[in-house]
Amino acid sequence: MLTTPQAVMDRAGIAAHPEYEDVSPITDAAGFYTFRRYPAGTELSQILTKDGRPAVRCYLAFIVDAPARGDHISRVQLAAWFARRWTRGRVFASSRNPDPYQPNPEDPNAPSEPSALLLMRTRKPIDLDSTDGKGYIYDSRDDAFLDTDGRVVSPIEILEEMYTKHCRTLRLGFRVRWDIGTAARWTIRQVVWKSQDGAMWALLNLYDVELVEEKKDKWRNPFHKYRPSDFRRTTEKEGERSHFFGFQTSKKSFFTNLAVVVGACVVLYSCVVLYYGVPHQGLLRVIYGNVALTTAALVFAFLLADMIGPWLLTLLICGLSRLRDAVWSFTRKVNV
Repeated sequence: MLTTPQAVMDRAGIAAHPEYEDVSPITDAAGFYTFRRYPAGTELSQILTKDGRPAVRCYLAFIVDAPARGDHISRVQLAAWFARRWTRGRVFASSRNPDPYQPNPEDPNAPSEPSALLLMRTRKPIDLDSTDGKGYIYDSRDDAFLDTDGRVVSPIEILEEMYTKHCRTLRLGFRVRWDIGTAARWTIRQVVWKSQDGAMWALLNLYDVELVEEKKDKWRNPFHKYRPSDFRRTTEKEGERSHFFGFQTSKKSFFTNLAVVVGACVVLYSCVVLYYGVPHQGLLRVIYGNVALTTAALVFAFLLADMIGPWLLTLLICGLSRLRDAVWSFTRKVNV
């Protein structure tokens, strides 16, 4: 069983492969990390320090998790990150923007001036984690590493697969697909968030609706999942209510509903104009020629606007609130 970093390094035989540099144990797990230079001929391989060392390399981590009690299967955790020699840990940067971690010119690990300019304009590879790989396990009973197909693989083959996939993210075709996917996810996130905010504003400002008292503090929580019971109709004093053909409503809802009805009438009139050649004895003509039917139609439309408007907005808010956290943290698997 592999329980220490040294045991994992010995099992991997990493010392026999000079392409893996600066091999070090991971202090809080049974594993190690190492660095590997980017392929010769790539722009990243030309980014050097002032004394000629590679200023950027691929950081590779290999960890064997402890198995469950009584089990002999362990999960293998992997990482392949774009590493800068002058910084520690993972750096989040976009290839379309200047490097956010500008090195100190006096740092001996900083790139030379020409290399720093090259780093700013060149594409950077995408960081990979275990979820982006094939998935590997370690069977301590057979002392074997296996992939998801049950094929026996060596730790060096696992590291090679992660390194190769990390380098393939530099390809132009992949970056185009990745940028399109990024733009699509950003658009979906904006639509969901802005739509819920707009629906909430319309419901609370255009209708006589408010959040129940115990939910008012949740309004500031952007990930709160609303339910229809979180909203209620408010009432106004008797002298402050408006009337529409005898129908009693609040001043706020009156103007909103009236705007909806007027808008519906405009759309309906436009349809009639478009189809001017239809027979003049249809249902709309009968309603228009009868005062009682016209009044009833307007009142019915007003009632629908007063009831359906808040109901639709409430359902929209409740539905979108359940999508917010999902679209905020899209899980993307790198497929190269």
